[in-house]
Amino acid sequence: MAKQYIVVGGGGFDLFARAGGGRVVGFLDDDVKDATGFPEGIAYRGRIDAYAPGPDEELLLTVGNPKAKQEIVTRLKARGARFASLVHPTAVVAATATIGTGVVLCPYAVVSANAHVGDFVAVNICSSVGHDVRVGAYSTLSAHDDLTGGVIVEERVMVGSGARVLPGLRVGADAVIGAGAVVVRNVAAGTTVYALPAKNL
Repeated sequence: MAKQYIVVGGGGFDLFARAGGGRVVGFLDDDVKDATGFPEGIAYRGRIDAYAPGPDEELLLTVGNPKAKQEIVTRLKARGARFASLVHPTAVVAATATIGTGVVLCPYAVVSANAHVGDFVAVNICSSVGHDVRVGAYSTLSAHDDLTGGVIVEERVMVGSGARVLPGLRVGADAVIGAGAVVVRNVAAGTTVYALPAKNL
C-alpha cells in the first residue's frame, strides 16, 4: 500500500510525495483561516495539537523557520506522530552521505561524499551540501545555497537564498545567513551575517 503523507504547515509538497511513491492526503496547520483551494483529495486535518496519527500515515514537515520546526516536532512526537524523509528523484546523494529523519531534499539538491544532513533539515532547490559537511538538526537551506567542503552548520541555522559558506568554516547554532551572503569566517552562535563578504548585522 502506498504511503499516505500529511503535510505539516500547509506547504505544497504533493509533487515530491507522488515522486516518492506515496500521496499527500491532508495537511495540518495552526493558522488556516480558509481551508478551501487545496487540490482535491487533500483535506485540512486541523490544528497540530489535535492530530491523531492514522495507520500508514507519515508526516512531511514543510515549515522553514528552524525554531518553529523544533517546537512543532516536539509537539507532534508527543502525540505519537511518525515523520518521513523525502528525497526528490532529481536530488543527488552520495553513497557515503547520511540523511536523518524528517529531511526533505528538493529537486536538484546535492549531498556530497561523507556529508551528514541532520534530522528535520530542509535542502531546497539547487542547493549543495559539500563533501564532509555537517548540517545540524532543524536547519534550513534556501534555494541555490552552497555549503562547501568541511563546513559545520550547527542546529537551527537559517541560510538565505544564494548564500555560500567557504570551506572548513563553522556556523554556530541559531545563526542566520542572509540571502546572497558569502561567508569567509566562522559565524558565532545566534548572530546574523549578510552581504559580500558577510558581515554582522
